[in-house]
Amino acid sequence: MHNTLLLTAFGITATLASPVAFPQGTGAGADSCPSDDLNAKTWTDLNIDGVLADAAGNYTKTTTNNIQSLADFFGAPNFFCGLDNFCNAGQPCLPVQVPAWYSVVAIQNWNNYMNSLNTAVGFATSILSLKLPEIVQDIYPDPKDDVTSLKTAFQIVSGVISVVPFTGAVSTAASAVSGGLGFINGRLLPPAPTDRFLAWSDISGTMGDVLREYQSAISESITRTLNAPIDDPDNGINGILKDGTFLGISQNFTQKDVQDAAIDSITISALGFALQAQKAFVTRFFNQIRCTESENTLCIQNDGSDTFTQWSLLKRSDGSNAGSLIDQAKVLTDKYGLTKLEFLKGPTNCYDNNGKQQLTNRPFEQGLPLDPKAECVFNLLVCDIDNGNGGAGRKGIVDFCKDDRGLDI
Repeated sequence: MHNTLLLTAFGITATLASPVAFPQGTGAGADSCPSDDLNAKTWTDLNIDGVLADAAGNYTKTTTNNIQSLADFFGAPNFFCGLDNFCNAGQPCLPVQVPAWYSVVAIQNWNNYMNSLNTAVGFATSILSLKLPEIVQDIYPDPKDDVTSLKTAFQIVSGVISVVPFTGAVSTAASAVSGGLGFINGRLLPPAPTDRFLAWSDISGTMGDVLREYQSAISESITRTLNAPIDDPDNGINGILKDGTFLGISQNFTQKDVQDAAIDSITISALGFALQAQKAFVTRFFNQIRCTESENTLCIQNDGSDTFTQWSLLKRSDGSNAGSLIDQAKVLTDKYGLTKLEFLKGPTNCYDNNGKQQLTNRPFEQGLPLDPKAECVFNLLVCDIDNGNGGAGRKGIVDFCKDDRGLDI
């Protein structure tokens, strides 16, 4: 599924981190100015939170760019951060003395992180701009533009950029991803539109809107923090740096790093979103006397019984009739490598394990899915029909699933 063309699409540069020099190695300074490792332990041991708290009562508060004023107070008057500005803390005691230097390094890393997020948003939207039209062509031949909330696109972008590290290398470890997403949702305030939709027929236009609005949110977040008093409880830099989150060694990382972490999860989840937009659903028939496997049907014999459980991929075709999505099922298997266990039984496992709630535990709401084929990443509506208890009765499958099971189909 990896598409090398993604690396050069949309003219985005190959490296997301800033090109300026950062403290390297362990962070050890010259003999005349010894320093400790750049990590959270050093931050705690030296009580850098206390250093910043003391500074809040002594530096010159300004109406704009309080971070520059703080750096000036510490001895670095030319320390200017911001979007497309890469402030540099220098070396220990050159010019800022330790322990205050650690706080300036952390500010530098926060600024670098925010600039990297800004670039990563462009990368995430470019992936979607390339991948979603391909998926539309494969499984959504008559796309509708008023069914999938635009919020879905913002959640995917947030999930992708959650792999951008505060410091260090790109990581898909659960703690790193959840930490990144927590910061993004808590600090960036990305747009959360409720009355707008993803235009499946004009993905590039939709992604252009997402890019502009998300980058605007990043710019506003940087500006709020730069201008807020450093101890402001909502936007001040002291709260952002608390406990040494941003103290570390910054590393460059490439588009390929992010692509390798995200592309499979984007693809698998987007396949589900495209089928959801068509009102596709999985029927699970219990106590089937006979069951015949096909591209869109899975049969598993029940233990100790001559009956089967049958799963089928369907959608409304004509009135209350259900049509088999055989072509779409073949594409899921042949092109995208999904097994019938994954795209038929998988959604019912998600349904069962989340209190039989439809489309819960949506991918990307908790950050980038670490396993693209994990439960709920590919998800569809589920309709249970028990043939041992009357089945759908005199109703057709569609009417039964809509009226008796509450499916929006």
